[in-house]
Amino acid sequence: MRAFRGRHWLKPALALVLLGAAILLFFTFDEPLRRHFSGVKRGVMLQNEPMESLFRSEVAAIVAEIARVEGRRPVDAWVDEANKAIIPELNGLEVDLEATIDLVLNAPAEAKLEPVYCEIKPALRWEHYPSLPAYQGNPRKHALALMINVAWGEEHLPRLLQVLQDNGSRATFFLTGLWAEKNEELVCRIAEAGHELGNHGYSDAEVFPELDSWAISRSLRQTNEIIYDAAGIYPLYFTPHKGEFNDLTLELVSRHDMRTVLWTLDTVDWKNPGVKVMKDKILNHAAPGSIILMHPTADTITLLEEVLPLLQERQFKIITVGELLSPSWPLAGDGGRRGECGRQNSGAKVS
Repeated sequence: MRAFRGRHWLKPALALVLLGAAILLFFTFDEPLRRHFSGVKRGVMLQNEPMESLFRSEVAAIVAEIARVEGRRPVDAWVDEANKAIIPELNGLEVDLEATIDLVLNAPAEAKLEPVYCEIKPALRWEHYPSLPAYQGNPRKHALALMINVAWGEEHLPRLLQVLQDNGSRATFFLTGLWAEKNEELVCRIAEAGHELGNHGYSDAEVFPELDSWAISRSLRQTNEIIYDAAGIYPLYFTPHKGEFNDLTLELVSRHDMRTVLWTLDTVDWKNPGVKVMKDKILNHAAPGSIILMHPTADTITLLEEVLPLLQERQFKIITVGELLSPSWPLAGDGGRRGECGRQNSGAKVS
């Protein structure tokens, strides 16, 4: 009986072995079918390069070529001795080979992909100088930031926000605590529109170089708490009234985990110089990395309506102070994805 049962399973087992061998031979010698089942899915593109049906080794060769010609070296931060300020660094950028290959191989049909990038931190970074102020971004970043100081002018803010939205631009609004306390709804509207909130001290009547450490800390802390209560955001940047500060101010700002920010260009809009004067100043002097100071006035609204399209024609991105001072490069297209390379040197060819 036992011998009979053994013979009973012999034929099915043999059939399975033969079927498996047939399938293996079929896939081994029928390359189009193997590509269909094992290659990259239909219509997948990497930087407009068709990847459909490619095997891993073929994808790896294409990604390696992209990595060879793409990327940027890290740029060290440097101290501007003349202005006693810091110019922020820029991270290096290179293609993450393995992550990009995996992205392509696992992509759904018709996916349009960008490489996965990783960032390389430079040796000298502005975190090494936490108390030095910054008055501009790195000039290799083709972007500008608008610094809008707000201690008054709330009647102009709704229209100003609309102009920024119409032009796809974002700004950093530095608020006094006293103003934010009285205008919580506007603080929320600014944040909800995607703009950055900064600390401008509690009152524009304060002169920081004349205050002791207790008064400076109280002003910074109180303003941060008011902004947080209104919008759920703690500011990362502080700008002093009239640009007046001393070493004690810088040290205490850094202890509150903020950075003191000044400006590259001042519209002096509060003196009502006229739209043409302000427009000419910006168009004649704006450069990559510039921070432009303004306030909520009627002329500022007209200025923005006229100057933002012209700056964008010059290929300037209009971004927040935080984005401008960030060490990360803006990426083209949908931006892809990126992480930290975790090392100082890149093996890819860089521009």
